[in-house]
Amino acid sequence: MKPILGFKDKLYQITQLTKRNLLIFLKNPTSIFFSLITPVLILVIFIFLFDDNVLETAIQLIDIEVSVEEIKVISSGWMVSGIIGISVLTVGLNSMFIQIKDKEKHTINDYVASPVKLVYVTLSYFMSAFILTFMICLVFLTIGLVYLSVSTGVVFSFMTILELLLILLLSTLSGIIILMVITSFFKKTSTASSFTGVFSALIGFLIGAYLPIGLLPKGLQNMANLIPGSHSTGLFRNVIVNEMIEKLNLTNIEGLATLKQSFGIDLVLFNQPLTKGIMYGYLGISMIVFFIIYLAIEYVKTKQKWIKK
Repeated sequence: MKPILGFKDKLYQITQLTKRNLLIFLKNPTSIFFSLITPVLILVIFIFLFDDNVLETAIQLIDIEVSVEEIKVISSGWMVSGIIGISVLTVGLNSMFIQIKDKEKHTINDYVASPVKLVYVTLSYFMSAFILTFMICLVFLTIGLVYLSVSTGVVFSFMTILELLLILLLSTLSGIIILMVITSFFKKTSTASSFTGVFSALIGFLIGAYLPIGLLPKGLQNMANLIPGSHSTGLFRNVIVNEMIEKLNLTNIEGLATLKQSFGIDLVLFNQPLTKGIMYGYLGISMIVFFIIYLAIEYVKTKQKWIKK
């Protein structure tokens, strides 16, 4: 019975710490606002600015024979997928501010002095960030699918929705682990806030949320497609756009294939096309690699503290 009681006690500590982090985030209107504003702005700009003239210009830039109606289908799915892809990272980063604030206010030192182990505290930060990011992005995914259904008439199948949920789950796990590595170096919220502005703008371009990745220079395309977030966005786009093409019976196969590659729906890395299986695998490997990096960083930090003592 004692091992079971011990496990229950550990689970209770992690649950309560996670609950505490969630409540802190939800009680702060600023955190919620900045988590929601970026994806909403992108969608609004897309709806009002991407008219037929803009789409015709995009066709000329890509230089292939595709009708405005066909590129509308591609661009709608492309934009909604990009919103979900960047939301995983921006919402995840905002949720990390709880941990950074605890460092700044030395709350973590209080945990260290208490019977609660630091590993449980770290796990609670991860769980709260995962829950917040997944739930908020799930709202965006739902809004996006409804928007696509209304604007294009495509009703997504149950299996497609399940696959999108799987991609969202993997993307959130990968994104949070990577962001934990990045934010482990921040000790002040002011520094993290400055980084957030630069990060949100830069990552949006690199994963193709703001601009079709095919319009970037070749070297920059390869660099962008090494980022796990590009694979998350690529998976969303692959599933959503392929479903739309299939249900709308778009027939210009060669033109659509070129268009999908130009828009970053089918990723190409060093001239090698990446299948869905490879993108899934890349996300999985990125989680393992960055988790090991995070453990190494925490180990070095702990060792340095003991040396100072």
